[in-house]
Amino acid sequence: MQDDWSLNPNVRKLLQRVPLPISLPTPLRRSAGRTTPNELHGTRAVVTHLRDALDLALAQAVQHAGAAVTVVDAMGETTLTGRIVDGGGQLVPATADLPGGILSAIAQSGATGDRRPVTLIHRVTRPHGNDVAVNESTDALLGVGHAAASLPPNSRLLLVLGHDLRGDSLGGLMTAATQGFMRSAFKELGKSGSTCHLIRAEDAQSAGALAAFLASPRAAFLSGLDLVAQKSLAGDAAEGPALDGKVILVTGAARGIGAAIAERLALEGAHVWINDIAQSEAAAADTVAQIRARGGRAEFVAADVGTLSGAQAIADAIAKGAGRVDGVIHNAGITRDRTLRKMSVAQWRQVLQVNFGAMYLVQNALAPILQPGASMVLMSSVMGIAGNFGQTNYSTSKSAVIELAKQWACDGYGRGLRANAIAPGFILTDMTAQMPVINREMAKQLTAMLQPGLPLDVADLACFLVGAQSRGLTGQVLRCDGGMAFGA
Repeated sequence: MQDDWSLNPNVRKLLQRVPLPISLPTPLRRSAGRTTPNELHGTRAVVTHLRDALDLALAQAVQHAGAAVTVVDAMGETTLTGRIVDGGGQLVPATADLPGGILSAIAQSGATGDRRPVTLIHRVTRPHGNDVAVNESTDALLGVGHAAASLPPNSRLLLVLGHDLRGDSLGGLMTAATQGFMRSAFKELGKSGSTCHLIRAEDAQSAGALAAFLASPRAAFLSGLDLVAQKSLAGDAAEGPALDGKVILVTGAARGIGAAIAERLALEGAHVWINDIAQSEAAAADTVAQIRARGGRAEFVAADVGTLSGAQAIADAIAKGAGRVDGVIHNAGITRDRTLRKMSVAQWRQVLQVNFGAMYLVQNALAPILQPGASMVLMSSVMGIAGNFGQTNYSTSKSAVIELAKQWACDGYGRGLRANAIAPGFILTDMTAQMPVINREMAKQLTAMLQPGLPLDVADLACFLVGAQSRGLTGQVLRCDGGMAFGA
């Protein structure tokens, strides 16, 4: 983050003295290097509900990833609690009610005393029978909110919905209430670098794997996600990306976010095929050289993904050099910004063809060598969700990409193929670094975290989505935007 001017110590001191409506961000706790089995080492986790297999899967997932786990459920199932304690965890019984319960229990556990990041996992319970029960369940959300707001910087709040909330009006009310709570909570927590997510657990193991990732420093710039953890058809969700020997294509990867994704995948052991146009060959060569210098495997294929011949050239090169494809990151994209009055047909069509149509061409060309269980990651944008002035062509293309990911997820479900979309927000790249200081600061103030993301943030998310840890995710949109205030 040294490249971000607002985090420069001297600039921070100046801004603190200047009477401007500018809030300064909390530096985010990120990870570098290859994923390890102990991504949560040095952190704590607090579980407010431990009564069934889903609760156990969530608690064990973060515990296995290295977090020190504390159970604060006063009514926790004894056998399950014992398994967490046997794994090195502790029990501090409390009820997840208004502040006096869960907050004091967290303090007793020592989870806030050493300022380590804390992952607070709260299973939202089903109301039983009447309006008073609904009040008790929603009061529990307030208690959890009080606790989350008191946690150290870079902490996590994970709200979990289980099967018990389905099938009746009371469960539906609690689901809707939890959604609304999460949408505001992540915007309050962001200033301290903390995040909040909602996990809809259809499968216990997938929910646990997702929780472990969202709790990790790899998810530092993600907040406000509402995700469904499904049962995987391509093998059980595993710890870490598990990309050794996997063949993965990244389009538009000569530089910027695409290059960061390629480097991150190679670091995890993938054989990366980098595509970009011929004019970018020099930049691509640098990216390939950096990957190989670190012991990774990378090849470059010069081709225009927006043409049928270019897509086929990519598929032919990979078929000849590797014989298969295990994952595709559809990252290639361009902008041709104009207002509607000034936009030409050529500018409209070029953006739609590269940003959206090219994904069809490349995916169809790769079909003969696409392996069962393969994962496709389609790069969208928050502008495909919220729109933006002067970017109707770009917003149109990125919105279509989101729908395409959902359609591919449905089409490939029976074959174990997965497809998800990433919607980046304000990411610090060479292009955004050239923005005027005031414009850049205004963009940062729109995020809950008051800062831009890094290409590494998008790369970590892409790496997760093509890896075994995310096998329970498909057909979903994951915003990588630091909790932007618009389009939520």
